Order: sequence, then structure tokens, then C-alpha cells
Amino acid sequence: MGFFDELGDSITEMAKDVGGKAKEVGNNAVLYANIKAEELKIKEQYYKLGKRYYSLYQETGDPELLDMIDAISASKDKIAKYREELDES
Repeated sequence: MGFFDELGDSITEMAKDVGGKAKEVGNNAVLYANIKAEELKIKEQYYKLGKRYYSLYQETGDPELLDMIDAISASKDKIAKYREELDES
């Protein structure tokens, strides 16, 4: 019966290893999800910061940012034009 005892011990050890790996993977998944959630919060704050900057300084903004300010203004103008066309149709 020594063979079956050793087999049982091996299976038990493998089960512990698999269980440990599953727990590790689960913990890692939680950590990755937490990282993604925080990265999303950062992106939201960048968006809010950019939107706020644009609203405050669209006329007097930093010269290095004028190309982005102009691109936003051009897109806003196009959107207004498209909305007028929709209203007319």
C-alpha cells in the first residue's frame, strides 16, 4: 500500500500547488484590476484638467499648446456646423 500512499501524497501536494497558483492568479487579477481602475481615474482627471484649461485659456493659452487648442476649436466649429445641417434636414 506504499505506492498508493505516495500517489495520494503526490496528488495532495499537486492540489496544494494548483490551489496556491490559483490564489496567486486571483490576487494578481485583483491587482491588475486595481491598477486599471486607478489608470482610468488618472485619464479622467487629465480629461477634466484639459477641458478646464481649454475653457479658461482658449484665448490666452500657452503658445506650446495653441495647436491643440486650435484643433479643439476647429472640431467644435465642425460639430456646430454638422448640428446645424441636422437641424435643417
